[in-house]
Amino acid sequence: MARIRKYRATDNQYVRRCYGLILILVLGLIAGCGFTSNGYSEKGTVSIPKLEVYDLSGDWLFFPEDLPAESVLHSGPAIRKALTMRIPLSWHQAGLEIQGSAWYRLNIDILNAALLELRDNNKDLALLLPHTDAAVEVYWNGHLIGKNGRIGADGKLLESGHRTSVYQIPVEFVEPGRNVLMIRNASYFGVGGFLTSGVYLGPESEVLSLYQRKIIWNSLLGLIFIVVGIQHIGLFLLYRRALSYLYFGLFAASFGLIVLSLHTLISFWYESYLLEHQILFQSLIWIAIFHLQYLKKFYRFRIKIPTGLFIALCSAISLFGLTSLFWDSGLYYTEKYIIPAMLVSHILGIFWGATVSFRAVRKGIQEAKIIVIGYIIFGLTTLLDILGYLNLFSMVGLTEEGFMAFVFCMGIALSSAFSTAHLQKEKLVGRLRANISKLMQTQQGLEFSEEKYRQLVENSAEMIFTLSPVGEILTMNRQSQTHLGRSARKLVGKNISELAAHEPIGILLLRDKIDEVIRNRSIVAFSFDFKNILGEPRQMNVVLQFIPETRGNSDGTIYGRASSYVEDSLGQYLFSEKQTYFLANYITLGDQMSLRLTQHLHHFLTSEQISSMQLGLREMIINAMEHGNLNITYEEKSQATREGSYIDLFRKRQTEAPYRERKVKVDYILTPSFVGFRITDQGNGFDHKEMLQKGASRANEERLGHGRGIQIAKSEFDSVRYNKKGNQVTLIKKFDLMRESSDDIERGKL
Repeated sequence: MARIRKYRATDNQYVRRCYGLILILVLGLIAGCGFTSNGYSEKGTVSIPKLEVYDLSGDWLFFPEDLPAESVLHSGPAIRKALTMRIPLSWHQAGLEIQGSAWYRLNIDILNAALLELRDNNKDLALLLPHTDAAVEVYWNGHLIGKNGRIGADGKLLESGHRTSVYQIPVEFVEPGRNVLMIRNASYFGVGGFLTSGVYLGPESEVLSLYQRKIIWNSLLGLIFIVVGIQHIGLFLLYRRALSYLYFGLFAASFGLIVLSLHTLISFWYESYLLEHQILFQSLIWIAIFHLQYLKKFYRFRIKIPTGLFIALCSAISLFGLTSLFWDSGLYYTEKYIIPAMLVSHILGIFWGATVSFRAVRKGIQEAKIIVIGYIIFGLTTLLDILGYLNLFSMVGLTEEGFMAFVFCMGIALSSAFSTAHLQKEKLVGRLRANISKLMQTQQGLEFSEEKYRQLVENSAEMIFTLSPVGEILTMNRQSQTHLGRSARKLVGKNISELAAHEPIGILLLRDKIDEVIRNRSIVAFSFDFKNILGEPRQMNVVLQFIPETRGNSDGTIYGRASSYVEDSLGQYLFSEKQTYFLANYITLGDQMSLRLTQHLHHFLTSEQISSMQLGLREMIINAMEHGNLNITYEEKSQATREGSYIDLFRKRQTEAPYRERKVKVDYILTPSFVGFRITDQGNGFDHKEMLQKGASRANEERLGHGRGIQIAKSEFDSVRYNKKGNQVTLIKKFDLMRESSDDIERGKL
C-alpha cells in the first residue's frame, strides 16, 4: 500500500514558501547566465559592429580534408569545397568519417567602429574555445595564435589536448573588414571534430573574465553535486533502510562527474582523453539507473517498469563502453551511436519521472509537488541542450543550472519528508511514552497481584500444583515438603503418576481423573493416596480444574489442589448404618468406595487400622471388577503388567460385551461391635483356596504388584470368607470381641 504523507496547514504554507524560493532561483539563473551578442549575418560569417563579447556558436564553414592553411585562407576552389557545419556538433555526428584532420572556418567582419575602439584602447582580442576533440590548432588571418595538443604534418594526431582554453589575438593581427578564423581539428581514431557550445570572441580582458567565471562556476557546480551526493550516501549509511538517500546520492554524484567531464575540468587534474570520456560515458549510463531506483524507493508505491531488464541493458552498454580502453573503434561506435541513444533515453527518463511524480501528487504525497517543479525546470533545460547537441535547436547551455534547481527541489522534498517523518516520530514517541507509563502502572499492578497470588499459593495449607495434559508437574508450591517430604523444585518436571502410592491402580485413577477434567472442562474432586519420601501412603483430598490457554483449544493447564483428609464431623455420633451399592467397573469407584465405607470408623479404630482396612477393602473391590466382572485372569494381568499395557487391557474390557453391563454389589453394615462388608461380582468365580495357597508366593517370586489382595484382606480383617462359587467374599472387622461371639455376628447380621 502506498505511503500517503499528510501535512498540517502550516506545512502547506511551508511548501508555498519553497515554491517562492524555487521561482527566485530560476529567475536568478536566467538573469545570471548573461546574454552575449551573436553577430551572424550569413552562414560562415559574423559581423562585429562594436567591441564586446560575441558568441560564435552557429554555422561555420567546414573542410572535410586536411588542406594547407593558405589554401583554406585564400583559395577559391577550397572555399567551394567547403561544407556548412553548425557548432556545437562533431563531424562523426554529421555522418563524416575522417581519419586525420579537418578545418573549421569562420569569416569575421570587424567594422571600423569596433576596430578603432580596439586600437585606441590598445586592446587585444581573445578567443575562448571550450572542449575540443581531440587536438586543435587555431589560426587568425593565417597566423598561428595557439594550439591544444599536437597534430603531425600529415594531419595525424600526435598528442590529444582538449581543455577549455583562451587564445590571444594580438591587435596587429586584426585587419579592417574581413578576418578569417580557422581551427584545424584532429580526430581520435575517427572520433573528433567536436566544438562544444561556448565559443566566444571579444576583448581579451572580458573574455578572460568570462573564462574564469565559467571555470569557477562549472567547478563549483560539479563539486556541489558531488558533495551533495556524498552527503546523501552518508545519510544512507546512517539510516540503513533509507535507500532513497543512497540512490539520490549516487544520482547527484554522477551528474557532478558529467559536469566536470563536459567542461574538461577533470583534465586540469589529469589530462587523459580516454579517461575523461569513460567518466562521462559511464556517468551518463548509471545516472539513468540511479534515477529510476531513486523514484521507486522515494515514492514507495508500486511502479510498473521492468527494472531488471533496464539495469541489465545499461550494464551491457557500460561494458561495451569500456572496450574503448583497448579497442580503438570502440570509442567511435560509442560516440556515434550509443551516446545519442543515451541522450534520447534521458529525455524519456525525465518524462517518465515527471509522470510518476504527477501520479504521486494525485496520491497525496505533498513532496511530489516540489519534485514536479524541479522536473519541469531540469527537463526543459536538459531538453533544450540535448536538442542543441543533436543540432535540432540553438544551444542554451543551462543544463547544469537546471539540474541545480532540480537538486534544490529534491533537497526540499527530502527535508520535507524528513520533517514529516520527524513529526510523526515525535507523535509516536509521545504515544509510546504514554503507553509505557500505562504499562508501568499495569506492571506494578501485576507485580502486586503476582506477589499476592504468590503469598496465597506459597502460604496456603494445601499442596497447590499445575499439570500439563499428560500429567507433567509444571509448578508446585512448597507445601509438598510439608505433606510429602519432597522438594517442590525436584518434583517439577516429573509426572504426577510417580507420586501414586499404589501401582498400577493409583496410576489408572490419576489418568482417569485427568482425562475427565480435560474432556468435561469441569472440576473433579476425589481422594487419593500420595507416596511420601519414605514410600508410605498419604491420603489427601484432590481437586482438579482445567484452564484452557486459548479459547476453544484442547491444550491447556490443569490446576490442582491437594489437602489433608478431613473426616466427617458428624461421624462421631454415628454408631450403626447399613447400605448397599452397585458399582460400575471403574477402578476410581473402588478407591472412592473404600474411603466412603471407612469414613465413620475413627471412633472405633485407629488411623493406622483404618488405612490398612481401606487398602484391603479396595483390593477386594478391584479384584471383583477386574477378575470377576471383566474376567481378567491372573496370567493376563501379569503379562500386561510386565509389558506396561495393563491400563489399556482394563479399558478394553470395560467396553466389551458382556463385561460392560456387569456390576459389583457391595453390602455394608456398621454396628457398635463390628463392621462387615460383602462384595459380590457377576463373574464366573474362582478357586479361592488355591489362590490363598499360591497367589502371594507367585507374586513375590515374579515381583509383581498384584496377587496379594486376599493376603492383605486376611491380615486386616478378622474374617475373610468366600462362597462356594468364588464370586462373593465377606469381610468382618470386630471392635469388641467380648461383647458378642463371632458366630452370632456372622449368623444374624449380614
